[in-house]
Amino acid sequence: MKTSLSAQFTLMFKATLFCVIFTGFFAAFSFAKNFFPSSFERLVYGIIGLFAGFITTYLFLKFDKKKFSDIELFFGAKTFVRFFSGVIIGLLIMGFVAFGVMYFTHVEVRPSPKANILSFLLITSPLLLLAFVEELGFRAYPLQILKGKVGIRPSIAITSMLFALYHIANGWSVVSSFLGPAVWGFLFGIAAIYAKGIALPTGIHYAANLTTSAFGTEGNGLALWIITPANTVNTIYYGFDLTIIFPALIVLFIGLIGIELFLIKKDVMQNS
Repeated sequence: MKTSLSAQFTLMFKATLFCVIFTGFFAAFSFAKNFFPSSFERLVYGIIGLFAGFITTYLFLKFDKKKFSDIELFFGAKTFVRFFSGVIIGLLIMGFVAFGVMYFTHVEVRPSPKANILSFLLITSPLLLLAFVEELGFRAYPLQILKGKVGIRPSIAITSMLFALYHIANGWSVVSSFLGPAVWGFLFGIAAIYAKGIALPTGIHYAANLTTSAFGTEGNGLALWIITPANTVNTIYYGFDLTIIFPALIVLFIGLIGIELFLIKKDVMQNS
């Protein structure tokens, strides 16, 4: 049965309202991190986000008279498998992106002499929680209520734009938000729909953030790899910064191809 245009607008409004309230709760509760040592700031921030995400989801599900499982939000037998599969996918994508940037810009990358992978993983562990929080906020309730009524392409596009606006509200620039989170949102979105839950996109999201943190400049004690501009380095191509444009184009391409392949597979299964 085809959903009416008014019903679609209602769902888009609900998805937007969800993201606004989630962001509001997250911001309002963030004052609590000031009561903890700075070394625990990111961990506390992640816990606050987790609370904001679950309370927002609970309130909206309560209004809809639905359960968490109705939006594919539950721990199942394949949750860990999907998460670690996402981590592998994310690392492969980020590896390809990093190689492409180095090839076209001639930026040199070398291991950091201060690298300590155990310390790195411990210090960056809150990234896992933060990745889950953002997937909970944008690829759980909002995406799930839209995908079956509005369509897969529009639902992913809408939640990706909301994801970018969320980052703008958190102080990111417009360009960074739309060339980063919005683009990655297409990949996270189709991963959530394909895997029927947020375990897979959380893994990809975590791997992307983890890999980004692994690269740094000289003097960065956290980084595992040091980026050193070579004498022939050139990151500008026809006025575009390749270190920003190239990763965005690659991730967007992968996300869009993934959406189309999923839709083709879905059509074949429905017609068989």
